Amino acid sequence: MRLWTEPLGTAAEAHRAFAGAYADPVSVNGIDVSLADLVERARGIQRAFAGLQLELVDEVETPERIVIVFLQRGRHVGPLETPLGVVAPTGREIEVRVIDVLSVKDDRITAIQVVPDNLGLAMQLGAVQLVSDTIRSR
Repeated sequence: MRLWTEPLGTAAEAHRAFAGAYADPVSVNGIDVSLADLVERARGIQRAFAGLQLELVDEVETPERIVIVFLQRGRHVGPLETPLGVVAPTGREIEVRVIDVLSVKDDRITAIQVVPDNLGLAMQLGAVQLVSDTIRSR
Protein backbone atom coordinates (compact mmCIF):
# COMPACT_ATOMS: atom_id res chain seq x y z
CA MET A 1 0.00 0.00 0.00
CA ARG A 2 2.95 2.34 0.59
CA LEU A 3 3.66 2.35 -3.17
CA TRP A 4 0.49 4.44 -3.54
CA THR A 5 1.13 6.87 -0.66
CA GLU A 6 4.90 7.46 -0.42
CA PRO A 7 6.98 9.39 -2.99
CA LEU A 8 8.17 7.07 -5.74
CA GLY A 9 11.58 8.51 -6.66
CA THR A 10 12.97 8.23 -10.18
CA ALA A 11 11.20 6.34 -12.95
CA ALA A 12 13.66 3.46 -12.60
CA GLU A 13 13.25 3.30 -8.81
CA ALA A 14 9.46 3.40 -9.09
CA HIS A 15 9.46 0.70 -11.78
CA ARG A 16 11.65 -1.57 -9.61
CA ALA A 17 9.41 -1.01 -6.58
CA PHE A 18 6.22 -1.82 -8.50
CA ALA A 19 7.90 -4.80 -10.23
CA GLY A 20 8.50 -6.27 -6.77
CA ALA A 21 4.76 -6.31 -6.08
CA TYR A 22 2.98 -6.42 -9.47
CA ALA A 23 3.15 -8.51 -12.65
CA ASP A 24 3.78 -6.67 -15.91
CA PRO A 25 1.19 -6.19 -17.21
CA VAL A 26 -1.33 -6.38 -14.39
CA SER A 27 -5.03 -6.68 -15.18
CA VAL A 28 -7.02 -3.83 -13.61
CA ASN A 29 -10.77 -4.37 -13.86
CA GLY A 30 -10.15 -6.58 -16.89
CA ILE A 31 -7.78 -4.22 -18.74
CA ASP A 32 -4.05 -4.96 -18.99
CA VAL A 33 -2.03 -2.10 -17.52
CA SER A 34 1.75 -1.89 -17.86
CA LEU A 35 3.92 -1.23 -14.82
CA ALA A 36 4.83 2.16 -16.31
CA ASP A 37 1.13 3.07 -16.52
CA LEU A 38 0.51 1.75 -13.00
CA VAL A 39 3.35 3.93 -11.71
CA GLU A 40 1.82 6.93 -13.49
CA ARG A 41 -1.54 6.18 -11.86
CA ALA A 42 0.15 6.19 -8.47
CA ARG A 43 1.94 9.46 -9.27
CA GLY A 44 -1.38 10.96 -10.38
CA ILE A 45 -3.01 10.05 -7.06
CA GLN A 46 -0.03 11.44 -5.16
CA ARG A 47 -0.23 14.71 -7.14
CA ALA A 48 -3.95 14.99 -6.50
CA PHE A 49 -3.87 14.36 -2.73
CA ALA A 50 -1.64 15.67 0.04
CA GLY A 51 -1.24 13.68 3.24
CA LEU A 52 -2.63 10.59 1.55
CA GLN A 53 -3.28 7.81 4.03
CA LEU A 54 -4.78 4.36 3.60
CA GLU A 55 -6.44 2.73 6.59
CA LEU A 56 -7.01 -0.99 6.32
CA VAL A 57 -10.57 -1.83 7.38
CA ASP A 58 -10.68 -5.54 6.57
CA GLU A 59 -8.61 -8.21 4.85
CA VAL A 60 -9.26 -11.77 3.72
CA GLU A 61 -6.41 -13.83 2.32
CA THR A 62 -6.18 -17.14 0.50
CA PRO A 63 -3.16 -18.55 -1.36
CA GLU A 64 -4.35 -17.01 -4.65
CA ARG A 65 -6.45 -14.00 -3.56
CA ILE A 66 -6.29 -11.11 -1.16
CA VAL A 67 -9.36 -8.97 -0.56
CA ILE A 68 -8.78 -5.67 1.18
CA VAL A 69 -11.19 -2.97 2.22
CA PHE A 70 -9.60 0.35 3.07
CA LEU A 71 -10.34 4.01 3.60
CA GLN A 72 -8.34 6.47 1.53
CA ARG A 73 -7.97 9.90 3.15
CA GLY A 74 -6.22 13.06 2.07
CA ARG A 75 -6.60 16.67 0.99
CA HIS A 76 -7.37 17.38 -2.66
CA VAL A 77 -4.53 19.66 -3.82
CA GLY A 78 -3.98 18.78 -7.49
CA PRO A 79 -5.97 17.88 -10.60
CA LEU A 80 -7.76 14.55 -10.24
CA GLU A 81 -8.69 12.45 -13.26
CA THR A 82 -12.07 10.76 -12.78
CA PRO A 83 -14.40 8.82 -15.09
CA LEU A 84 -16.35 12.11 -15.47
CA GLY A 85 -13.30 14.23 -16.32
CA VAL A 86 -10.65 16.20 -14.44
CA VAL A 87 -11.59 17.80 -11.12
CA ALA A 88 -9.56 20.93 -10.34
CA PRO A 89 -8.00 21.14 -6.85
CA THR A 90 -10.54 22.01 -4.16
CA GLY A 91 -8.49 21.89 -0.97
CA ARG A 92 -11.18 19.64 0.52
CA GLU A 93 -10.50 16.71 2.81
CA ILE A 94 -11.77 13.42 1.40
CA GLU A 95 -12.48 9.92 2.66
CA VAL A 96 -13.18 7.16 0.15
CA ARG A 97 -13.95 3.50 0.81
CA VAL A 98 -12.24 1.14 -1.65
CA ILE A 99 -12.43 -2.61 -2.09
CA ASP A 100 -9.59 -4.38 -3.92
CA VAL A 101 -9.68 -8.03 -4.91
CA LEU A 102 -6.08 -8.95 -5.71
CA SER A 103 -5.13 -12.11 -7.61
CA VAL A 104 -1.66 -13.31 -6.62
CA LYS A 105 0.74 -15.67 -8.38
CA ASP A 106 4.42 -16.20 -7.52
CA ASP A 107 4.19 -13.45 -4.85
CA ARG A 108 3.10 -10.80 -7.38
CA ILE A 109 -0.27 -9.21 -7.96
CA THR A 110 -1.44 -10.33 -11.39
CA ALA A 111 -4.95 -8.88 -11.41
CA ILE A 112 -6.93 -6.31 -9.45
CA GLN A 113 -10.65 -5.80 -9.28
CA VAL A 114 -10.98 -2.28 -7.85
CA VAL A 115 -14.29 -1.04 -6.48
CA PRO A 116 -13.85 2.59 -5.37
CA ASP A 117 -16.66 4.85 -4.22
CA ASN A 118 -16.13 7.30 -7.12
CA LEU A 119 -19.57 8.84 -6.67
CA GLY A 120 -18.93 9.55 -2.99
CA LEU A 121 -15.56 11.09 -3.89
CA ALA A 122 -17.08 13.25 -6.64
CA MET A 123 -19.75 14.45 -4.22
CA GLN A 124 -17.15 15.29 -1.55
CA LEU A 125 -15.25 17.36 -4.13
CA GLY A 126 -18.39 19.14 -5.32
CA ALA A 127 -17.94 17.67 -8.81
CA VAL A 128 -21.50 16.25 -8.79
CA GLN A 129 -24.58 16.96 -6.76
CA LEU A 130 -28.10 15.66 -6.52
CA VAL A 131 -30.60 17.23 -8.89
CA SER A 132 -32.87 18.05 -5.93
CA ASP A 133 -29.98 19.99 -4.31
CA THR A 134 -29.54 21.98 -7.53
CA ILE A 135 -33.25 22.82 -7.68
CA ARG A 136 -33.33 23.91 -3.99
CA SER A 137 -30.36 26.23 -4.48
CA ARG A 138 -32.10 28.18 -7.27
